[in-house]
Amino acid sequence: MFQHILLPTDGSQLSRDTAERAVSFAKAANATITALYAKPVGNTENVGNLVEPAVLDRLVSGSEGKSKEYLGFIKKLCKEAGVECTTLAVVSETLWEAIVNVAEDNDCDLIFMSKHGRGGLSSLLLGSETYRVLTHSSIPVLVYRPPEVDASRRKAKEKAREKDRKRA
Repeated sequence: MFQHILLPTDGSQLSRDTAERAVSFAKAANATITALYAKPVGNTENVGNLVEPAVLDRLVSGSEGKSKEYLGFIKKLCKEAGVECTTLAVVSETLWEAIVNVAEDNDCDLIFMSKHGRGGLSSLLLGSETYRVLTHSSIPVLVYRPPEVDASRRKAKEKAREKDRKRA
């Protein structure tokens, strides 16, 4: 069904867990993977006075090493699983746009990514790259949520229900 999977990464533990699942999925589907790391563009105009230019420059220059580390992790997973993998690092002001464009430009037929699970005000303020990819991509998007995310949400809901029962 799916032959070419785009796998964006940000190097987080959730992203690494997602990569492991994506590689397993690709192996079962006999698909190839293009691993993507989108680097920040380093344009200080977009952040205004929130971040000093010197700090932003250090963050951007450090992203080269990060991209090699993050993409190397996925490349190693793919090699161990016998899954063909190419890696790509791009510079972009908007991550979701980079993900959608790379998927389209490389003829990917699936984008496999994680949902970071930010909720409430944090999600509203920071926005969701996954949500933006979902709403702007014409390519199918598989959103991976590890079991522990669901388990922690179930526990939180159960605690809230218990609290409500005690009040009543």
